[in-house]
Amino acid sequence: MLAAAPLVPAALSGAASSSAASSGTAKAAPRVGALGADLVSRPDLHPPLMEIITPASGTERGHVLLTPTGAHTMDPSAAAPRGPIQPGAMLMDDTGQAVWFGPAAEGVNFDLKVQQYQGKPVLTCWEGKVVVPPGFGHGTFVVLDETYTRIAEVAPVNGLTGDLHEFIITPQDTALVLAYREVRVDTTPVGGQPNSKVLEGVVQEIDIASGELLFEWNSLQHIGLDESFYPVPTDPEEFHDYIHLNAICEDGDALLISARCTHAIYRIDRTTGEVTWRLCGRTSDFEMGEDAAFAWQHDVRRHEDGTISLFDNADAAGRGKSRGMTLEVDEAAGAATLLRSAESPEGLLAPNQGNAQVLPHGHMFVGWGGEPYFTEFGPDDEVLFHGRFAEQMGSYRAHRAEWVGKPTEPPAVAGKPGDGVTSVYASWNGATEVATWRVFAGPDEGNLAPVTDAPKTGFETRLDVDGTHPVVAVEALDTTGAVLGRSPAVGVS
Repeated sequence: MLAAAPLVPAALSGAASSSAASSGTAKAAPRVGALGADLVSRPDLHPPLMEIITPASGTERGHVLLTPTGAHTMDPSAAAPRGPIQPGAMLMDDTGQAVWFGPAAEGVNFDLKVQQYQGKPVLTCWEGKVVVPPGFGHGTFVVLDETYTRIAEVAPVNGLTGDLHEFIITPQDTALVLAYREVRVDTTPVGGQPNSKVLEGVVQEIDIASGELLFEWNSLQHIGLDESFYPVPTDPEEFHDYIHLNAICEDGDALLISARCTHAIYRIDRTTGEVTWRLCGRTSDFEMGEDAAFAWQHDVRRHEDGTISLFDNADAAGRGKSRGMTLEVDEAAGAATLLRSAESPEGLLAPNQGNAQVLPHGHMFVGWGGEPYFTEFGPDDEVLFHGRFAEQMGSYRAHRAEWVGKPTEPPAVAGKPGDGVTSVYASWNGATEVATWRVFAGPDEGNLAPVTDAPKTGFETRLDVDGTHPVVAVEALDTTGAVLGRSPAVGVS
């Protein structure tokens, strides 16, 4: 693995930038609020520290969406030690700065992405607790609107809980979700015990508004234990995770599902539940072309041009490198041809998790799952953006998407006295349209006057204002100078 590049100064160092116009004798010296230390204006938030290895150039528009697992800390001997990082969901800009950070309400979050619900863009993710091994979840699926308000929750029915791996909202405002069911099965035909615990994969389609179950598919009715590459435990009380479903996508009137432990993608008839074909695995219905085979894969997607993309954790040929890949699948000829194979600069082998998001203009955004990296590739698999978590954690998937956030809570502000200056720290968690901060200062809340405007420079912007000011407040302005929101007035301490 290549050595990590230095942290990007513009994102993380807190170095001063040029000041903006000020009124009177006040001078603004904004600088990036260094996320290597606790945030002054939002001490309740502890997002992860990011390292940008290849700065963004020519990337698609939008934020990067991650779900840091948290629970790790910086080296206490570091220059800016801080408290434990919270697990949660995060929007990040291309400099590595958090734009929105939402700590998990319970357990951890997985798979933050932008989808459409009731004709509007929403953020969706899974929230719950993870069972390791074998690596599945007990939780619910969450829908947030542009204000980050929870407007819907989805949970499987028939006594099941939501698995972390997938939550897809269809154009009909139904949810495609995964769950696992523990059943007792005779596994002696595959080298196991007569009464073993087996995890059956379950797909459900649920109407989000009503909670009505519209479709259910159970793996053991259609896919045998003999298709699995996962070894059967000798202890019948240990879970046999024979299939490990981890992705669903619509494919016309059918569904495609990814099964990690059988190294296969299955096309499922949405009416009968029958498997109409298998791609890769032990009993593939397709001849896998040169370097087209995959193994332990995630994130299958069918695209408008008919191609299929996925994240290949480790291909069946034993290359020892994970990749984002696309395939041309000729159903008439029964052949699958490799079109694209994008590997990380480090040649990463992700032991688990991961995704390969196909973007417009031939770009691909890859989250390396069990390795703490993310990459945007151009049309010729050139690296346009590459980074990682600076601390030991990861994200199940990583996406790029455009998002406009309009939080209902006001901006946050804190003031600190200095040597002849008052340092003002401003932030607004999740507000994506803030371009400028306007600082107000004065002797008390009833006598505040504007003292400076200065550009937003990160999640938290520090502005140094000449003189001693007992009370401060800030306004957030957009690119036209319109006021988006105003903070409460706070005392400087």
